[in-house]
Amino acid sequence: MAGQQFPTDVKAKYVPYDNEHSEILKAGAPKPLDLAEELKDGTVVVTAIPGAFTPTCSLKHIPDYIKSVDKLKKKGVKRVIVLAVNDPFVLSAFGKAVGYKNEENFVIFATDPEGQISSQLGEDYVLDLSNAGLGKRLQRYAAIVKDGEIYYLANEDGGDFTDKSSAETLLDKL
Repeated sequence: MAGQQFPTDVKAKYVPYDNEHSEILKAGAPKPLDLAEELKDGTVVVTAIPGAFTPTCSLKHIPDYIKSVDKLKKKGVKRVIVLAVNDPFVLSAFGKAVGYKNEENFVIFATDPEGQISSQLGEDYVLDLSNAGLGKRLQRYAAIVKDGEIYYLANEDGGDFTDKSSAETLLDKL
C-alpha cells in the first residue's frame, strides 16, 4: 500500500471541538471532513478504532495519541484523524471523554460511514462483528499519509491492540 493514495472520496463528518460545547454531552453541528483537502499537503496520521468507548480504544490506544500530540507536532504532523463507524456526536463525546479538549482541533474524531473509507484499503481493514451484535466495525489500524500518499499502513489482527497502530510506533516511523 505504500505509495498509493489514501481514500478521499467518502463523505466523512466530525464535530469540531469548541469550548462552548466542552461538556461531554454537548456538541456543535457536524461538519464535512474533506479528506482530499486534509491529506493533500503535509503529513497526517490516520488511526482507526473498532468503536468509541470500547475498552482498549478508551483506555490505551487513543489516550496515547493525545499524550503524544506535542511529539507528533515536532515530527511535522499537521493533524491526527481518528476514524470509527460511530456517528459524529458519539465521536465528539468520545474525544472529550478520552481527554481531548482543544479548539485547535489537531485531533479530529471523524466518521467512516459503514467503513467505506477503510474498506478501500482492503478487506483486512474492516471487521464484521454482526454475530456479536456489533455490526460492521473498523479494524484497528494506523497510517502515516504524506502529501496524500500512504507512507506507512498497518492493521491489527481481529481488532486487538499491539504496537502496530500505537502512537509510539508512528512516532518511530516518522
